[in-house]
Amino acid sequence: MIIPGYLDGYEPPFLRSPLVDGSDMMSHTLFWPAFLFTVGGSASAPDAFNVDPADLEQIVDTFLDPSSWPVFSLPLPGHCRLHVIMRNFEDDGGVDYVLDPGTGDAAVPLAAMEGHFRGPAFAWPEVVAAAHQPDQVHTPAERLLLLVPACADSNRPRKAVDLVAEALTALGARSDVRQVSEELLNSRRYWTPCRWANVDDVLVSLGSHAYRRHGGELSPEQLRLITDTLQPSGTTEHR
Repeated sequence: MIIPGYLDGYEPPFLRSPLVDGSDMMSHTLFWPAFLFTVGGSASAPDAFNVDPADLEQIVDTFLDPSSWPVFSLPLPGHCRLHVIMRNFEDDGGVDYVLDPGTGDAAVPLAAMEGHFRGPAFAWPEVVAAAHQPDQVHTPAERLLLLVPACADSNRPRKAVDLVAEALTALGARSDVRQVSEELLNSRRYWTPCRWANVDDVLVSLGSHAYRRHGGELSPEQLRLITDTLQPSGTTEHR
C-alpha cells in the first residue's frame, strides 16, 4: 500500500512500503475493543464489549507489527481519503491521521498520537459530517469511532456523548457505553479540549500542538483542502 509522501524522508529509505490495508481487521469481533483501548485510550472498552483484556493481545500484536503497519481508510468527498496509520517503528511508534488528496500530491498530516504528539485533527462538527459521508464499506458508527480519538473540541455539544454511545452500541458494546464515550471524548493522553476558529475562511485549531494552526507548517492551500473536505457543504461556520 502506498500513501503519497507519507514515508518520504526516513533514513534509511524503505525498500518496500510497510503499509498494509487493515480493513479486513475491522470485521474481527475484537477489533473495536482493541482499537478503542489502545488508540482511543478507553480503559473501559474491553469490559463494555464483554472482553477480557488478555484476549486482546493477539490483535494488538497485529496492530503493532513493525513489518506490517495496518492502515484504516475512509473515503471523503472528491478523491480524498482519510488514513489512520499504525506507525510501527520499533523505537518511534504512534498513530498517524493523514489526509490523502487523491491527486498524487503528498498526504497532509492531521495528527500524530505519540510521545511528541501533534493534534488534535478534528473539531466535533467535522467528525459528525465525516462519519455520515457515503461509504460502501464502513457504517457511520465505524467511521465515527475511527475519528473520535483524534478529535478535541471544547465547544462540542452535550449530545456528543450520546452519539458516541449510540455508535458503540451499534458495534456490539453491551454495557458502560456512556463511560466509554466519556473516556474517548475526554482523554488527555495527548491534548486537552481546545477551541476552533475561522481564520481567513478556514477552520483552524487554537491548540498549540495542532498541525491545523494558522501560521503553522501547513500551507494555506493545505488548510483550505482540509476545511473543504471535512465540511463538504462549503460552510466554514463552526457553530
